[in-house]
Amino acid sequence: MKVRTAISIMVASTLAFTSLSSFAKQGQGGGTNTGRAQQVDRDRTYDRDRMSDRDRTYDRDRTQDRDQDRTETPEQDRDRDRLQDPANLRDRDIYGNEFMTPAERDQYREELGSAKSPQTRREFQAKHEEMMQQRARLQGKDLVPPGQGPVYGGELMSVQERNEYREQLRLIESDAERQVLQAQHREEMKERARALNVEIEEAE
Repeated sequence: MKVRTAISIMVASTLAFTSLSSFAKQGQGGGTNTGRAQQVDRDRTYDRDRMSDRDRTYDRDRTQDRDQDRTETPEQDRDRDRLQDPANLRDRDIYGNEFMTPAERDQYREELGSAKSPQTRREFQAKHEEMMQQRARLQGKDLVPPGQGPVYGGELMSVQERNEYREQLRLIESDAERQVLQAQHREEMKERARALNVEIEEAE
């Protein structure tokens, strides 16, 4: 009886030990899987952060490029465009071309292309513009800068007034200022039209 009881105790102990060993192994395996999952999560987080940093850097570079482009003045833009190839400059793109002979237009292109510096180019253009304005005054004709069209209410203005207004528009650097000037001009022309009891043809 004692022997049988001892054997039963030994068998029970062996089974209990085996169960504990199996449970411990499962626990170890589970811990390994959990560790691997955590490592995968960390890797994914690292990759995501790295991609975000790269995207932020890319966006910052693009913003800096845009800001650098915006720092250029309209005068610098015009200088860059005119220097691309003055020899191919069209007649209609030359200021005062309607008051120049074909030979003078060719000479203008040649001298503009041979300018050594932006300062020299600006001085040459200023002298040319002054000369064209003088020719327009002497001939009593309209001087229409490149890119401009008919003036709103121009039929109610003198030649001098139209030329002065066009010159103001040409020298304005920002679109906002140009719109303000045009709005003021339209109101003035509407007042003239009402005083004369006439209608204004749309322009600009």
